[in-house]
Amino acid sequence: MRKSALGQLTTALLPLLMAAGCADMPTRSAPIATATGGATTASSQPGGSQSSQALPALVKEVVTLNYASPGGPSGKIEAVLRKPQGEGSGQALLLIHHAGGFGAGTTTQYADLFVQRGFTTLELRMFDRPTDQRPSALALYAMMAAGLRHLAQQPDVKPEKIAAVGLSLGAFMTITATSTWFYDHHKLGTMRFSRVAALYPVCWMMTEAVQGRTQGLTIFEGLPTDVIQNFARVPLLILAGGKDNYDGSNPNACPDFVKSLPDPRQVQLSQVKVYAEATHGWDHGRTYGFTAHNACPGRTSCRNVNVSNPVTVEKGKRDLLEFLAQPRIE
Repeated sequence: MRKSALGQLTTALLPLLMAAGCADMPTRSAPIATATGGATTASSQPGGSQSSQALPALVKEVVTLNYASPGGPSGKIEAVLRKPQGEGSGQALLLIHHAGGFGAGTTTQYADLFVQRGFTTLELRMFDRPTDQRPSALALYAMMAAGLRHLAQQPDVKPEKIAAVGLSLGAFMTITATSTWFYDHHKLGTMRFSRVAALYPVCWMMTEAVQGRTQGLTIFEGLPTDVIQNFARVPLLILAGGKDNYDGSNPNACPDFVKSLPDPRQVQLSQVKVYAEATHGWDHGRTYGFTAHNACPGRTSCRNVNVSNPVTVEKGKRDLLEFLAQPRIE
């Protein structure tokens, strides 16, 4: 396995991002695939159990992406690329993990689901664990842009059919991918995500960003204060938990955020589904809690509990499949 490029990332996020990204603490290391001749082999991360499983050639491999934020941070990260066996649909999906890191393995269930539906998928490995030194906000967005570019270069992918799904920390990023800033700053030209989905974002923070009040919100550090005021008009789906402690267990937090958007067309292109009984991080596969510092409504601290909810996981997958199967909106 190639050595991780994470050691090259030296700009750490402030404590708020650990909380805003929901401090999703992993309990295991996620498998990484490495190319070996005509096949790929799944091997465990350091400290994990050793296992190996032969996979068909070109189905799963680790790729290295170069990222750069103009005038800002640059470097390399790894990502896991999966391609459907046989003829695919031409669709692709970029998956962006939560603050528990790639090592939590949460995005893999979505990669497996969508590759079986004919999608090419790419899971970003921005960092492995909550304790890792983390990239700055500008580096994170540059990584997302690098993922979009990489998928657009795949011969079996139609560039106009690349979507993105983000979890928690990743959800901040996919919502920001509806902004004109994201495409202009990274010099992406006419390239756009066709659709983006955000799973359990912290919507009170997004509402603050709409008002230009981004100071102290680390995921927006270095970005213009009007970043969530000018839109590229990309269809957006938000899947939220009605009992998400980060939003004060307020089921209206995410619907209210969408209503507050200053662009009527982006409001039309945005939809929210609230799972009334779900908490934050319903798809983590375990139930656990922690104190979230300065990350709750009014920038207060609170006790966040993530409750594993397999029923909501399946509802979320169905809603994602339905949303991403819809044709592109011009």
